Amino acid sequence: MHIRNIFRKAPDFRELSEHYPSLQIHLVQVRKDYFTIDFKDPTALRELTCALASHYFGITLALPINRLIPTLPLRLNYLLWIQDLLAFHQEGEENVIGIDIGTGSSAIYALLGHAVFGWSFLATETDPVCYKAAVENVRGNEAEGEVEVKMVGKGKLQGNIGAGVQYTFCMCNPPFFEDDDVMLGESRTTHRAPPKSVCTATPTEVITRGGEEEFIGDVITESTSLLDQVTWYTTMLGKKTSVEGLLEGLEEVGVERVAVTEFKQGNTTRWGIAWSFSPLIPPLSHPSLKKLTTTYSFTLPCQPDVTTATESVLKRVRELRVKVVTCPDQGSRDHGNAESRDHGNAKSRGHGNAESRDLRCAWLTAAQNTWAHSRRKRRREKFESSPNKKNCGSRPRSDSYKSNLDAMDDIG
Repeated sequence: MHIRNIFRKAPDFRELSEHYPSLQIHLVQVRKDYFTIDFKDPTALRELTCALASHYFGITLALPINRLIPTLPLRLNYLLWIQDLLAFHQEGEENVIGIDIGTGSSAIYALLGHAVFGWSFLATETDPVCYKAAVENVRGNEAEGEVEVKMVGKGKLQGNIGAGVQYTFCMCNPPFFEDDDVMLGESRTTHRAPPKSVCTATPTEVITRGGEEEFIGDVITESTSLLDQVTWYTTMLGKKTSVEGLLEGLEEVGVERVAVTEFKQGNTTRWGIAWSFSPLIPPLSHPSLKKLTTTYSFTLPCQPDVTTATESVLKRVRELRVKVVTCPDQGSRDHGNAESRDHGNAKSRGHGNAESRDLRCAWLTAAQNTWAHSRRKRRREKFESSPNKKNCGSRPRSDSYKSNLDAMDDIG
């Protein structure tokens, strides 16, 4: 989570409910001094979002129960990253005008951006129900002079933004999925648990032809015509696989100013891409996608020859319980070209001199997933080892009641 995100410290739901009685009826006491809500209950989730928006930002929201209910930590993360990007080309935050593509019923990005940073927004929307609700939310916060909600048809930017108006940035949280099966989890990998929070979004809010990659691909295409009329083009993505494809697309059109980031909050990870054609911003080289993950390193003693050094590395690899697939072509970065020789799990198979002599580079893969839900496991172990656990009650077994910070951004 961004270092300036106020939600780095999880909110106290019981304390919050004392100021918002409509949230109080949804509180569930898990154990002494620990309260949560049922995150699978859309009414409870809506009341929580409205209470947080009002308490922390002075924003009043009226959210239709049949449209996407936004969770705030992730939205604030995205806006804080945009604030960091603006530091590349301007001092202060006066005269900042942003575009929110697909603002939703809450117009939450525009309202947060205005309340927290004083930015102005053009917020576009294609769904009539979302548009009407967004207009009401802007009016309810007396922000009509700074936030314009506009009903649009086709296109993302071209034809929808003001001709000759200079915009500081555009932002987009596109529909993640390309069809119903993907949305319902048919393509979800087997080791991942299903989402723990309810999704109230309609298909038009979460499904689009070609998924998020094609949606943002269209934004990239339009940006090559608009160029520096928008200083920063940005998007948040829900699938890591989309990042590589879009970075390749930006490289193909010759964009030299690209930034990439991760948004982490609770158990949820999203990815951000930003690009610019503005001469005010120096060329930026984005990191490889592989560098977006945590890197672990270790140092080994100097060895007299390559064979001994290789055997030393493989010994350490076996201790780490990973699988090794050799790749004799040291210059190749294509995993598909690697030899199909699997050196196996370190617990079951060793490596002789014959193997290590021709091993110059290798692909390493985990033999077992030991990191998923590690934070939850640590909490459970701490709870089980606590001498006072009998007086604290027990954690409920339902997936609806889990760590509040983890739950707040499972959806959207």
